[in-house]
Amino acid sequence: MELLERILSSEKNERQELIFEFQKIYLNENLYSIDEREFEILSELAFDLDFYEPDMNVRKQDPSYYGDDQLEMEVLEAIEKIKSLTKL
Repeated sequence: MELLERILSSEKNERQELIFEFQKIYLNENLYSIDEREFEILSELAFDLDFYEPDMNVRKQDPSYYGDDQLEMEVLEAIEKIKSLTKL
């Protein structure tokens, strides 16, 4: 979760590097130490973050690309889902 919060609080020009770091963890590694539902949320987010594109001109090339507003929504939604798991 710390990495997700860093993505949200980082400068826009630093976000892509942090996203790559997050994706490296949740798309390429088996994390046995976290809850299966939490891993599902995080790995789904890691996949969805492939469509984040900070450059508006590049975003125009494909309607599935999104910018910073959608990025923040996606990350916040994942954080909320994870927090709700701890309340169960």
